[in-house]
Amino acid sequence: MTENKHIEPFLTHWQSINRYLRKGMLTEGPERITRLQWTLLRYVNRKDACSVGKLAEHFGVRPSTVSQMMDRLEKAGLVQRVSDSRDARIKLVHLTEKGKAFILSIESVWAKRLSDSLDQLSDDEQQTLIELLERLDLSMQKSANSSSFQELGD
Repeated sequence: MTENKHIEPFLTHWQSINRYLRKGMLTEGPERITRLQWTLLRYVNRKDACSVGKLAEHFGVRPSTVSQMMDRLEKAGLVQRVSDSRDARIKLVHLTEKGKAFILSIESVWAKRLSDSLDQLSDDEQQTLIELLERLDLSMQKSANSSSFQELGD
């Protein structure tokens, strides 16, 4: 295993930032949802419509797990499932107007929280941070097909 003294502090700060952004957003208020449900909602929002099978495949969980989550999200009025016009056995998940509004409200709070914090950095520092995150993202995408990355999934 390769040791890198920066991994632990990086993960600590990354988790802290993520926790700050999420604080009170998903577990309070009328729509209490889990992080995975939130991630599913955002994914469906980006794709417009997804089958339960495709969602399960994308997130690496069983279709029954996705169906249970969709039951809760549908009960909350955030999603709806409709039969695919080409194959009635396939159910497509769509966001409702309430689901779209929910995502917008959460993301607007996140944007405000990020903006307030990023404003503490100079424009040059913000640009450097973005460039470093882009490099890290590209590097991780390239590594996604490597043998060491594959071993984690086995």
